[in-house]
Amino acid sequence: MPRIKSLSAIHAQIRALQKRAATIEARADKKITELVALIQRHGLSLGDWKRAVSLSKTRTRGGSRKGKRVPVKYADDKGNKWTGRGRPPLWLVAAEKAGKKRDSFLVKGAVKTAKAAK
Repeated sequence: MPRIKSLSAIHAQIRALQKRAATIEARADKKITELVALIQRHGLSLGDWKRAVSLSKTRTRGGSRKGKRVPVKYADDKGNKWTGRGRPPLWLVAAEKAGKKRDSFLVKGAVKTAKAAK
């Protein structure tokens, strides 16, 4: 059964969170003030600033492909698919052990990219 907090404990938690939020805001304000001084020192315009922000958005961690689906590179007759990334799936490993070549499972669009990679 969940433990119920007392009203005074909740108020204390709210005060602690508000204090923490004020500290974070003060730190952000300080960084913004430093940034404004840096912009003024180097004579940058608002356009320069917007350009720098837009460039930093495209260079985020994980690249621009993060969260996007990868096209299927290998498939078989039974509907099994694999993108070619990571560990090969069991169906492909079993087929290779049975003597089939991995290239025989290449999807038509992936054939061009596979040959170009070699």
